[in-house]
Amino acid sequence: MNRTPVRPGRAYTEPVDLVELLRSQAKRYKCVQCGESMADCRINVLAQQGNRALVRVTCTACNDENLLQIIFQTEGDPGRTARRPRPTPAEEHSTEAPPITTDEILELHELLDGHAAGFKELLARR
Repeated sequence: MNRTPVRPGRAYTEPVDLVELLRSQAKRYKCVQCGESMADCRINVLAQQGNRALVRVTCTACNDENLLQIIFQTEGDPGRTARRPRPTPAEEHSTEAPPITTDEILELHELLDGHAAGFKELLARR
């Protein structure tokens, strides 16, 4: 079970199950591909270190997959309390960058498959 101390706006006295936390938030979103609710999405924590996690979220209706990097604010991050405004739907679906290709997803899977160290080591391999 992935338990991470999470402090989004209020102090938790016990570690929170990361998948449970993400599932509670997922019901507020719809799939960008098919428009179905993400309440029953599949959530797979691919890597976790300290206050960071790499998570794959898959729509159960259309199998659209998204990779998310989750960064939790910790007690040691007092200067990072300012939140960025939530992007508008137009900003979320901006056409500035091309869509991720299937080959890029497969390359990422290969990169992560044998990786057992932290995020810094993962990025240093590139």
